[in-house]
Amino acid sequence: MKTIKYKSKLPLKINIGKIKPFFNICKVSGKKEECNIEVEYIPNDTLIELESYREKFTKDFNLYIEELAELIFEMIWNSTSPKYLKVIIFLEEESLTPWSVTIEKWENK
Repeated sequence: MKTIKYKSKLPLKINIGKIKPFFNICKVSGKKEECNIEVEYIPNDTLIELESYREKFTKDFNLYIEELAELIFEMIWNSTSPKYLKVIIFLEEESLTPWSVTIEKWENK
């Protein structure tokens, strides 16, 4: 994932809302599950470049939803080193369990 340098000294909280739904192939049933993601972060000096971020979701994943949340969280955390990051992955079909996973973390001070 590409990043952009954040040069302003103003505090900034960024919310990346839902993107075009992407698919995860359930490891138990083998069926495609429609998923989406929401991201909220406070950058240090690096921002997510949105086009390359969206490109990550043009392929199907084949992970448990918990693994998918961890993968996306680590990808963003490692590439941007934010002050704070929250990632929510959720299944569009709310009757599926679990239907969402949230991971959030503040930087170590």
